[in-house]
Amino acid sequence: MSQLEFCIHYPFTSVAKAALEQSGIAISDRIVELALQRIKTALKEGKVAKSSALHDSEKIENIASYAAARMILGFSRNRFLINAYAVAESKRASDYLDGESDEIIDKVAGEFNIKTEEKNGNLLIPVHIYLKYSPRDVHYRLSNRELANGYVKLKSRHEKIRLIEGAIKKHMEKIPLVKSPPESIKIAAEKLKEFLPKIQRQEISFSLASGEVPPCIEKLLDSLKKHENLPHQARWYLAVYLIGRGMPMEEIVSLYSNLPDYNEKITRYQLDHAKKKGYAVPACATILTWGLCCADCKIGSPLNWQKLGKADRESLLKTGRRI
Repeated sequence: MSQLEFCIHYPFTSVAKAALEQSGIAISDRIVELALQRIKTALKEGKVAKSSALHDSEKIENIASYAAARMILGFSRNRFLINAYAVAESKRASDYLDGESDEIIDKVAGEFNIKTEEKNGNLLIPVHIYLKYSPRDVHYRLSNRELANGYVKLKSRHEKIRLIEGAIKKHMEKIPLVKSPPESIKIAAEKLKEFLPKIQRQEISFSLASGEVPPCIEKLLDSLKKHENLPHQARWYLAVYLIGRGMPMEEIVSLYSNLPDYNEKITRYQLDHAKKKGYAVPACATILTWGLCCADCKIGSPLNWQKLGKADRESLLKTGRRI
């Protein structure tokens, strides 16, 4: 793999940044247009398209389009767009990593100080690095992992790549604000407004204010408001809870439209499926095993929260917090 190809695959690396600076390429209207298309593909498809550039000049433009895309998103200052783009870029990089040598994987991992060790045929990673980048998924919970002397045992090469994907996503989400970009960047940012959720916000039929729902649900709703991604189990739990509380489907769809990888068709299908199946809201013990519990409520089921008096709720919120 040539250096330019590496930079195209992983434009967020220090190697790519150095190559771009050395090329002396300017952020032209063409580069901005390429960047806009890069973002639009990410928002439409959920993944940035892989490059088909053949010549070195095209490869440099591809790398520059990544830098310009960050400028556009930095000027837009829209958390929904930034998070959705972060997910898409990290998935693209993960796809490339799946076909790379261990040397390339370690080179990319080194950008985020992700260092693994092989001992007795096992792939080990420091606990603090694992916790920083592991997905919020039950399969990656520390309680389901083998630990030894401050290291976590990874079950496969793919899991290492999955951690790198998480690191890339976190890096992408930290796009700095851009205050005074070229006019072409401003125009491009304006064009991205068409990708913002268009579902009209409706008056919620029951209160979702602080204290009116269990702390675990309140935490998930807060993540939605911040346009943060939620793992599958968290999405499913929130859906069956809201359905169980009698929230109209359109209002639930409206809430889920805040997700960075929101797809209306898929969301409606999954919500309709959950409602038709009549899934019961899981017990608090199950929520705890999923890593979604954040308060020691001792209410048995999240739906029992509504049965508590206001004074009891306030007391639990003050004394029962887990995190």
